[in-house]
Amino acid sequence: MEYNAYITAIFASAFYLLASFRLIRLTLRTGKQPELYLGLYFALSGFYYIGVNLPDIAGLGPWSTAGGVALEWVYVSGVVPYLLFIRSAFRPDSFWADVAVGVCSVFLLVGTIGGTRNGPVEYSLENPWFLAQWVGYTAPCVWIVGEAMGLWRSANKRARIGLCPPIVANRYLLLTLFGCFQVLACAADLCWANDIDASETVSTASDLLLGVAEIASVGTLWLAFFPPAFYIEWIVRRAVILPTPMDG
Repeated sequence: MEYNAYITAIFASAFYLLASFRLIRLTLRTGKQPELYLGLYFALSGFYYIGVNLPDIAGLGPWSTAGGVALEWVYVSGVVPYLLFIRSAFRPDSFWADVAVGVCSVFLLVGTIGGTRNGPVEYSLENPWFLAQWVGYTAPCVWIVGEAMGLWRSANKRARIGLCPPIVANRYLLLTLFGCFQVLACAADLCWANDIDASETVSTASDLLLGVAEIASVGTLWLAFFPPAFYIEWIVRRAVILPTPMDG
């Protein structure tokens, strides 16, 4: 991988950690669980990506086997609060949502336990443990796209007749984009695995795809939870509110 690709990964890591700090601080004010779960997911993901890339950038050499395995568990541990975020934000009283959280957790657990018997999980399309782990962390990303997109369509219709604030409808759109970028990042992991199967190294294109997808996903979520004043004004200004019969 090229030096610029490592820098992209570190930048994404810093963005994750900063977003996690803001979300957890927001939780202290609101006392709401979804922000806490998402903040924990971002924090653990940020530590994982820094841990994976910083030794190479600093020229410290690869992690020991135990260190690499520990990093695997840091990331997997972060996916669980991500699942809890989706359930608590979109389906807090749904039995099937509880089942989905459980099934994804099982895939994560089985894939990580099986894949780390001799070191970090090996990226390979022929490695069933990697594929099981991949399903465990990709399914939540697909899930949030479906949930947020449905709410965005409904909120957008209501916003057009003045029954929903435009910024709320836009927040659902941003959550949809966040999920799409996360799915793209998961697809980049498959590109990694394919590269390693073919040449035992990761191409610069695959690595940059992952870094850009991660940065874009956090950026869209940042706008959803912490939109700057100029962005809110822009969304409100460009909103199209149709007249209703009650307007005369």
